[in-house]
Parts: sequence; structure tokens; C-alpha cells
Amino acid sequence: MFENGIVLSSPGRVFFQISGFEIYNYGVIIALAIFAGVIVSNYLANRSGKFPKDMFINLAPCLVICGIIGARCWYCLVYFKEYILLPLSAFNLRMGGISIHGAILAGFLVLLLYAKRKHISLVSLCDYAAPGLALGQTIGRWGNFFNNEAFGLPYNGFLKLYIPENMRPSQFIQYDYFHPAFLYESIGDLILFIVLFLILKSNKNRPAGLITLIYLVGYSILRFFVELIRVDSNVFIFNLPFPAFVSLTIFAVSIIILIFLLIKRYK
Repeated sequence: MFENGIVLSSPGRVFFQISGFEIYNYGVIIALAIFAGVIVSNYLANRSGKFPKDMFINLAPCLVICGIIGARCWYCLVYFKEYILLPLSAFNLRMGGISIHGAILAGFLVLLLYAKRKHISLVSLCDYAAPGLALGQTIGRWGNFFNNEAFGLPYNGFLKLYIPENMRPSQFIQYDYFHPAFLYESIGDLILFIVLFLILKSNKNRPAGLITLIYLVGYSILRFFVELIRVDSNVFIFNLPFPAFVSLTIFAVSIIILIFLLIKRYK
């Protein structure tokens, strides 16, 4: 049955139409990802009894709006040469182009302001946001599948992704199958979510900030290696794709903080 392997192939970008207006699968997937992430973080926060009831549900509108703005602004800054000639195109989200690093930064700023206003520990707040973020990324990566994007180098192994000819980079136009990089990251995010969820739910004596640092370290490692096989990067720093460079920087800083945190906790 699987003698030629498993081939993944996008059914298309459009989920359905309303009076000629197209609703994209990507948007539906992202909405589901946000919903799932908020529900999980809200459940964990309510269960802890440390925060106002339904805090993450109440914060969700602000987190979503600021997250989208942050994700788009980050992307446009990275590819500013493309947008400086057509600046108004930066407002057209339906053209695509968002970055999870920008969304994370914007979400962090929202939590920072909320923590200061409510006199809540920012570190603890981030700890309870991290599992929901990891779950949201697990689901959200499937939006790339429907868009035929975020795929890796040509690959004809057991599990492969078919990319239509018009969506292939010119240097790989002769190849039909590629690494399903989006799937690799989605699986890695799922494993990270499970680890964070179990630690947060079971270990009540953990030092504040541990969950956040595990997320940052784990996701940075995952994203770094996935970026090395992706073919869609055209901005490089020290011969590394820009997202890989950012991930490596976050990893290094997070590891240093994690080491000091554990030394302080268990010395």
C-alpha cells in the first residue's frame, strides 16, 4: 500500500467562498490554533489559582491583534527591501508574510503591560502562556501545508510533500517532492507542548521561569534545524537563514539564564 511512500499534497488554499469572497484554509487553521492555545493556557492558569479567573480568555483579543501586528511588522522589517517600494502592501495580510518571532515578541509586550498593571509576576505569566503557544504553533504550521509553503529541500523518501510546479523555487523546478518541513516543526512543537503541559501540571515546586526557558530552548533548537533544510529563506546573517540566526541567539541567551536559574535554585 505504501510501496512508494506517503505523499502529502495540499487540497488548495481556499476553504470556502461567501459571495465571491474567499476564506482561506490558512486563516481557518490560524484561528483554530489561537483558540486551542488560549483555552489550554486559560485552563492551566485557572487551575493554578494564581491569576484572575479566565485571564487568558479576557486577554485573547489584545494578544491576537498585537500578535498579528507584531508578526507582520517583523516580517516586513526582515524583507524591507521588498516593501519599501510598495509600502501599502504591508497592510495586505492576504498576500501572506508573517513571522512567529514577531508574534512572540508582541505577545510578550502585552503580557508585560498586563503584569505591571495587575501587579502579577511576569515570569509566572509567561510560564502559563508557553504551553498554549506551543500548541498553537503545532496547529498553525498546518496552514503552511495548505499554502504550499515552508517546505524543505527536494526529497523522495518515505514521507514526502508534493509541491505544484508553480510554487517551486526556480532552482528546484524539476523536482516534484520535498521535505515536509512544516510537518517536522509541527511534530516537534507537539512534543514540546506535551513536555511543558506535563511539567506545569505536575511539578508545583519548579522555579519560576523554568517553563518559559524550556520553551525558548526547545523551540529554538527545533526551528534552527528546520530552517537549515527550508528553501524559502533569502535573508542571511553569517551564512545562516535569518530565522535560524534569531533562534540561535535566543537559544544561547536562554541556556545561560537557565543555567543560572538552576544553580540558584539547587545550590
